[in-house]
Amino acid sequence: MSSQLQIDTGIGHEAQSAPVFQLTPESTIVYLDDLKHLSGEHVRTSVQASAEWAWDKGFTVSLAGDATLKKSPAKPDLDYQTVSVQPSLMHPLWGGSGGVGVNLQTFDVGGAHFRDSTGLILNWTRADAESMWGVVAEISEYRHGADLRDMDATSRSLLLLRQYTDPCKAISGLDFSAIVGREENRWGYADLSNRSALLSATVHWSMWGGDWSFGRSYRRAVFDESAFEDDPVRMDATHMTDLSAQWPLTSKVSLRVEMNDSVSRSTTRLYDNNFRQFSVTLRTQI
Repeated sequence: MSSQLQIDTGIGHEAQSAPVFQLTPESTIVYLDDLKHLSGEHVRTSVQASAEWAWDKGFTVSLAGDATLKKSPAKPDLDYQTVSVQPSLMHPLWGGSGGVGVNLQTFDVGGAHFRDSTGLILNWTRADAESMWGVVAEISEYRHGADLRDMDATSRSLLLLRQYTDPCKAISGLDFSAIVGREENRWGYADLSNRSALLSATVHWSMWGGDWSFGRSYRRAVFDESAFEDDPVRMDATHMTDLSAQWPLTSKVSLRVEMNDSVSRSTTRLYDNNFRQFSVTLRTQI
């Protein structure tokens, strides 16, 4: 058996211009009218853990889980909490490793329960000393409480990942990914169903005694209809920029500084948003 544990504890400041929320870079932008306080400081703690067990005939069973808690004492609308568990079964396949797993997640936003998600994942990876290929297909069911049940949906996505290690002297890593997705509303609301695509690129390098990374992403989502009769079909375009640096303090503890910026523009102006976050985190890996 092998296992890993990572604990992050930090502080940050975030600000955005509209009462919208996006759970992950590839997920749909959601308007939450109850969110009023859109700027403030927060404290954040997250725990990520994983374990693997080798079975006979090349099979490997793994269990991963993570939990994040973000609290803003002065601005509780910024509170966020998520817990997820991912059991999976892996086996050598086509020169790499293929597997099937389940993804169970729950999310709270602004101090209220937002969503439960149950997903089935199929994945394949092939890696060597210089690069890695990865393909992940997922289908998930989203369920919400009574006040938000209109947002219940089925989500399908396909991820293609390509990573390079030490491609040249100045760069320690390059990551490229593409995700295409389809979200269909459970109740047939066309203005809540969409197709999307996300392209991302990240470069890694070492400088001033630390490990740095800079990433750019672009996401576009096209909805089946508009929520408003006189508006064109809703289309969202989001540009995301991420910059981080991490310095080792001991063999297991490091200091991480991160900046995240996101600009979203939509044909439905309700979803226009400017988001920026700055955080300082103490990371412990065991």
